[in-house]
Amino acid sequence: MSDQIYNVVLGTAGHIDHGKSSLVQALTGIHPDRLKEEQERGITIDLGFAPLTLSNGMRVGIIDVPGHERFIKNMVAGASGIDFVLMVIAADDGVMAQTREHLQIVQLLGVRDGLTVITKKDLVEPEYLQLVKEDIETLEQGTVLAGKPILDVSSKTGEGIGALKKTLDLALSKLTRRGSDGPFRMPIQRVFAKEGFGTVVTGVPLSGQVSIGDNLEVLPPGFQGRVKGLHAYKLAITQGQAGHSTAVNLHGQDIDKKDVTRGMVAVTPGIFRPSALFTAQLTHLGGTLRALKHRAPVRFHSGTVEIQGKVLLLEADTLAPNSSGWIQILLEEPTVLAPGDHFILRHQTPMVTLGGGRIVSIDGGKRKRSDAAMIASLKERLAVLDKPDDFLAALLVQETAPRQIAELCGDTAQLPAQVLTRLKNLEKKNRAVALRADAVYMAPKNLDEALKATVGCLYDYFKAHPALGVIERPELKRRLALKSGDVVAVFFEDILEKARQRNLLTVESNTVALPGRDRTLEGALAKQAECVEAAFLRGGLAPPPPEEIESELKIASKLFKEIMRFLTDTGKIVNAAPDVIFHMKAYEKAWEETQALFAAKAENTTSEIRQHLSMSRKYVVPLVELFDKRGLTERVGDKRKLKTK
Repeated sequence: MSDQIYNVVLGTAGHIDHGKSSLVQALTGIHPDRLKEEQERGITIDLGFAPLTLSNGMRVGIIDVPGHERFIKNMVAGASGIDFVLMVIAADDGVMAQTREHLQIVQLLGVRDGLTVITKKDLVEPEYLQLVKEDIETLEQGTVLAGKPILDVSSKTGEGIGALKKTLDLALSKLTRRGSDGPFRMPIQRVFAKEGFGTVVTGVPLSGQVSIGDNLEVLPPGFQGRVKGLHAYKLAITQGQAGHSTAVNLHGQDIDKKDVTRGMVAVTPGIFRPSALFTAQLTHLGGTLRALKHRAPVRFHSGTVEIQGKVLLLEADTLAPNSSGWIQILLEEPTVLAPGDHFILRHQTPMVTLGGGRIVSIDGGKRKRSDAAMIASLKERLAVLDKPDDFLAALLVQETAPRQIAELCGDTAQLPAQVLTRLKNLEKKNRAVALRADAVYMAPKNLDEALKATVGCLYDYFKAHPALGVIERPELKRRLALKSGDVVAVFFEDILEKARQRNLLTVESNTVALPGRDRTLEGALAKQAECVEAAFLRGGLAPPPPEEIESELKIASKLFKEIMRFLTDTGKIVNAAPDVIFHMKAYEKAWEETQALFAAKAENTTSEIRQHLSMSRKYVVPLVELFDKRGLTERVGDKRKLKTK
């Protein structure tokens, strides 16, 4: 039956005792006050709900909010889910304190449209009614309600109710309905248990859709449950979506009425993560006429949650009234938010609204204060909050490390398929690059910087170790982590592969090198290498052990190993065994003479080769094994012969 629901939500706002609940009853035939004490006292203290049937048969939900200042938290909980506000002002009272505060809250929460209803017109003369309208027009200048209809009605006599319904029909037909894409997210407004059904949670989904049989997560603390049933506006439905005031029957071992409370959020599992630290832009209202101080205690409202916390000012030690600034909000307990969410801040004493704004970052990281570059990046994000592709591109640029799909889902409050589609669109425009296809992405600029850092590590290493031609992978990874951070090093192999594809380096087994690098030694190092080479040359086919040369020449052990590697890589010496290393000239001469021996006799023993070369057994065994290893000879029993190709 969900096709009978027009997925926008109306909400009332206004001062206490201005007739909001009576207006809802006149429009819908249903009194929204569900609590006995509300109906007895005639004062709404919590949220009320009622469906309104439009002329085309479609239903929309109305949320009736309390007007008393003591219940502002309940008012915000309701207003956070509405698309269209009915600002209610009594004709006999006119504009009052909560009228102004509710209008400020509606404005700060980004309610998209609305109109004003003057109630109790039967209690005043027409001339007085006109004065009230003029006051309202003055009040609403510069707000979402400026220039919108102002209608006068009497809920008692019914006068004007028909005209109001027609006006609502027209206004709602022009209002953009909420989309149902994205992960499901519903701030919980009410929780109750129904016999035979179990726990039921209600609220207005802010995004996505949910069907019977779906699994949902309640955050925090992370209860898991399965959807057994759905209702909207007293209709059983098979699918709920953003803009429906929806009741969800959840079944699960963790789901118990006493453990689930208003302020928790029912969500698609695996997307959202609770946090206690958010970055936002705050508009500070002028109502208190006092500056907001760094680390000031506040009450934070967003969705249906109210949490105490502190404001961390990012640009200065104070924020003047009637101005905007960048803040972080440090909460006493975690909650679930998404980029673009609106919020309200209220002073703890006195309990008045100090301002509100929009969440720009949910990453939970503490930001450095008075950082011009950081503030500039936040402004860039704010400018594209409502442009998902551009917002994702901004995230990739500003978060310099590679980003996994799952991380980006949490940062953007989108499903993996949505994020991947946007990334591929950005790839086509050269605004994103896949470090690992369909899994890890970076901004092209940041990938270039990572590749530059990687090649820079190679140049730095070879500058410090000119005798070496390669660097071991673990050593390069360690150096890259020191230079660019551990997060980049996590994706070391992916970055290495990108660098290889661009011919910035060569990779073989466990080593990395710079292509086309000319290895030359200079100064004292070149002279030391010449001395080491000369020692092996003098040794001929009975070379001294390396440690003896190292000791005799008084070369530091680490440097000596690098010289040995250089002489080996450049073909000056050849390793037959760890302690048997021949100069290349001695080795080549030995092979020439061995070939002559095989020319005279097809097969020879190691002893015969030793006698022919006048060598000791200590050196000849590693030598002939080296011949075998290089494919020059092959062993047949206890003899060797030339290997034929």
